[in-house]
Amino acid sequence: MIKVCWISNAPSPYKVAFMNELGKQVELTCLFEMHAEKDRNASWYDYDALNFNAIYLDDGDGRKHINHCAKECDVLINSDYSKPACRFAVRAFHQQQKKTILHADGGLVKERGLFDKIISHVMRRNDAFMSSGKEVNRYFEYYGVKPELIHNYRFASTNQMGMEENYQLHQNQELYRNELQMKEETVLLSIGSPIPRKGFDILVRAMKDIPSHVGLYIIGGEPQKEVAAYVQDNALTNIHFLPFFDWEMLKKYYAAADLFVLPTRYDIWGLVINEAMSFGLPFISTDHCVAAKEFVGKDECGKIVPIEDVNALKEAIEGLVSDPNKRKEMGEKGYQIIRDYTYENMVEDFVKILNSVVGN
Repeated sequence: MIKVCWISNAPSPYKVAFMNELGKQVELTCLFEMHAEKDRNASWYDYDALNFNAIYLDDGDGRKHINHCAKECDVLINSDYSKPACRFAVRAFHQQQKKTILHADGGLVKERGLFDKIISHVMRRNDAFMSSGKEVNRYFEYYGVKPELIHNYRFASTNQMGMEENYQLHQNQELYRNELQMKEETVLLSIGSPIPRKGFDILVRAMKDIPSHVGLYIIGGEPQKEVAAYVQDNALTNIHFLPFFDWEMLKKYYAAADLFVLPTRYDIWGLVINEAMSFGLPFISTDHCVAAKEFVGKDECGKIVPIEDVNALKEAIEGLVSDPNKRKEMGEKGYQIIRDYTYENMVEDFVKILNSVVGN
């Protein structure tokens, strides 16, 4: 087995689930930079490293752990070119004459002037690059990475069994609507932390004058004061704010919904798009959501609107609310695309890339 060191930020549930699958095919050590990020609900994280060795650098002795991995492992997967620990890890592996791979599961080009040259210099110290698709390829190439050094993989949020289960759950939509006591004829769903970046202020403004038989369910926690105030001041009784839920409860809301909406101002990927597609849901998102741009480019499984554009978002919602046949068609197209994006296929892609870079 190849011995792999992966340095990453925090143990998100998707990441840990995937690493547990990858750990069946390689000898994996993950150096997590931290136990949790400040803007996330602590219960969201997953600390069950069943098939890999997890080390948390915020416990201390970070450089000691990195140096040990550089000596013992065959290759480094580096998920953040900018953090001091990641830059140190690249140097440590190169000192051992071992390859490093810069991994990105998302990325949007943003012109930053002179700072772009610094980013390019640091980024191109890596020997190879892992990309989740065409948008990230463009991101890497913008910083001067040669296309022949970029390796693509399918970025997944579930395994094959979960994919099939999600789709089947949506076939029982009415059952879950009754269980969740949804009264509206058409159900819109949005999920995310209640922070400005997610754009819920744009979404609630777009919902003004949308008929009351269309319900919007926003899951993720207490809304920002100005968002809650707008809903109250405009008597938008068809908008429902719900707390953070575990996956078992979230599945019910996905299964009950007709349309998923992610009005984000910036998401370097947006795995909730993967999730929605796995239930056969069409989606609306923005031109600053990499997952949306990746999948809409493959087929018409969703709609993309400009960020901050209330009217464009409103028109997209109205268009799909009024056309259930179109929603069904888009949802089916999306499922046919996303069913290939499983942990099993993602592991297959990673192993091929690792073998190619290491030379096995």
